Amino acid sequence: MEAAYTSVNFFLEDSPRTLFPLTTNQILVRRGSGELLEFAQKLAAGPGSFLPQRRVYANKDELHLRRTVKLDAVAEFYLYDLVFRNRSRFRKPHSKVRSHFGYRFTNGKPMTPSASYAEFRKKVFDHHIMSEEFISCDISDYFNHVYHHDLQAWFAALEPTKSEDVEAFGKYLREINARRSLDCLPQGLYPAKMIGNDFLRFVEESSTIRAPRIARFMDDIVLLGNQANNLIADFSELQRLLGLKGLTINSKKTRFGGTPITGEVDEHLSDLKKGLLRLRQRMLVQGYEEDESVNDDAEPLEQEQIELVRELLDSGHLGEDDAELIMVVMRDHVSLIEDHLSLFARGYPHLAKSFYNLCRAAEDKETTAEIVLDVARQGTHIGEYQLFWFGSMLEEYLLDTSRASDIVHALYSHPSATEISRAKILEIDDRRYGLAEMRESFLREGRSDWLAWASAVGCRGMKKQARNYLLVYFSNGSPMNKLIADIMQK
Repeated sequence: MEAAYTSVNFFLEDSPRTLFPLTTNQILVRRGSGELLEFAQKLAAGPGSFLPQRRVYANKDELHLRRTVKLDAVAEFYLYDLVFRNRSRFRKPHSKVRSHFGYRFTNGKPMTPSASYAEFRKKVFDHHIMSEEFISCDISDYFNHVYHHDLQAWFAALEPTKSEDVEAFGKYLREINARRSLDCLPQGLYPAKMIGNDFLRFVEESSTIRAPRIARFMDDIVLLGNQANNLIADFSELQRLLGLKGLTINSKKTRFGGTPITGEVDEHLSDLKKGLLRLRQRMLVQGYEEDESVNDDAEPLEQEQIELVRELLDSGHLGEDDAELIMVVMRDHVSLIEDHLSLFARGYPHLAKSFYNLCRAAEDKETTAEIVLDVARQGTHIGEYQLFWFGSMLEEYLLDTSRASDIVHALYSHPSATEISRAKILEIDDRRYGLAEMRESFLREGRSDWLAWASAVGCRGMKKQARNYLLVYFSNGSPMNKLIADIMQK
């Protein structure tokens, strides 16, 4: 009989898909989910406080950053458990012609976002056949502008929601954000996306927006109808409703008239390029997400498609979309493009997670290690996101290369290194390259921060007596330290 799906499954399945998936939180949830939840529930119901969270920055593109927070193990698992316990409150849309897509549970498990997005695109396409006009838009920096009192009021309106959960939710949002009312919803986590998606359902349910057809995926909104003037009036009303929540439309992405952008393959592209794009979409929809390991049953590429990839790589002006496409469809054929790995590492730091996945199957790990080291040494600035994912590459498949020691030093000592990128190094369960001594210094100082927490988890491979000896010093630093030490000493 298949085991019941739990909040632990929810967390452990989603964690690798997040922006900064530290092993520390995964180990602590796997070993001590009950202790973490008991600790969190005492904070939620009592005089204690959730800790203010560490700001992190992931690349949106080559220049722009996505600001969010990295939650400690207690705060992170609590959010997953809270949403999991209330998952039935995140209901399907009431209408087939005015509906939203994505980020809720179905058949007992979270929906695959890429599959739901494909349904959204198809719905827009189908609606457009029946409509003469449309307006599409999205909300400017949506997650960074949601007001925590509005979120608490939304949560309280869900039926039936326990009053203690509502109060705890408001307390949680205030305290993890150091009592700042805006920018309180962590980005990149599935439960936060469930919250953000359901919070906006007032858009399609509003009686003051008269558009006969509405489709929404998170903050991507499409209004469709037959009268342009009526849609313009609806769009004005939409902006008024969003304004009540402190939200605004991104004017640069608003489109009116013509054909909606549905993500369908451009008819002007060659058949080969269309085939690659459809292959990429199938891989995503079937669960071959960014974090997935190499698929032994991968669909073989046709020789013409391989030649197209090589032509794109040799063109000298590889665009971001093409780079991302190649890194996805070539994961199981990476040996054919190993000569170009340096191009991806140097030219597309915002695709660092895709590069991490691509290099998993590279046979020559020594060359991969040289590439990582060269990039880490090439300048005084590297984004936190790329440093983190280089650390993940080191942990998973570069530790036994001849340049591992140099990579440890380059990533940890880099001028751009942050507390979170350094924690990625300290949590690696290995005693070589000075890692044990680096961890010991933090454990003996009685610190209570990410460097100490990651060090406590990173010493998990030590002999029990030696590990517990260090954790005694560590546990005296704070109640959080004591909790982590108790879990790691089990």
